[in-house]
Amino acid sequence: MKILLCCNAGMSSSILVKKIRQAAEKRGMDVTITAVPSAAVRDEVGKWDVCLVGPQLVYAVANIKSQLNIPVASVEPRTYAMADGDKALDFAMSLMEG
Repeated sequence: MKILLCCNAGMSSSILVKKIRQAAEKRGMDVTITAVPSAAVRDEVGKWDVCLVGPQLVYAVANIKSQLNIPVASVEPRTYAMADGDKALDFAMSLMEG
């Protein structure tokens, strides 16, 4: 599973990226994940299965989805703030499943 995490500058999300990686490792899942700033989304077309968006960019979900043409949704603010890798991974998996 390839997960793109998009936030304003690609910095606040680095902690959540690390926590999602750890959660995936604990589950024995093969997950590739990276964080990018919203301005770089167009460079990511065709590379990812799902895109999680930081809650500060909830207004941009539809635009990001139209660019990437994959499942895109905003991470719940508490999950993002607490860097809850397990919940964020579960959310990404639910997006993939439709």
